Amino acid sequence: MAAWNANHRACTTTWTTLRVLGQIRKNLTFEKAGAKTMEELAFWQQTASAELRAVQARSLAIAMDNIFVMLRGARYEVGADGAKATRDIVNTLLDAGQTVADLAEVNDANYRFWKEVDE
Repeated sequence: MAAWNANHRACTTTWTTLRVLGQIRKNLTFEKAGAKTMEELAFWQQTASAELRAVQARSLAIAMDNIFVMLRGARYEVGADGAKATRDIVNTLLDAGQTVADLAEVNDANYRFWKEVDE
């Protein structure tokens, strides 16, 4: 995937979805959001327990998948499905040092977002 870029659908969709889900501040600009780490997301900040954090990450991953597929018109890439995409999102969310840009890259690997052309 290209670097964090406002012209890349995986980046913009990941950013807007995290905003809708209350994980990043509404006033956080797109440009700055890509560098935010997973431990800076709201669910991480609100939870001290690793066990509860894992449950919340799974819930967020399911919500992201639903938003991408049901509301944003994404389709799964060849070789991906809901279970794989959700698992990859959870693994990224639970890795404190991963960034929102890294999450967008994971999403790009699993989803063909609305109006993305086949390569």
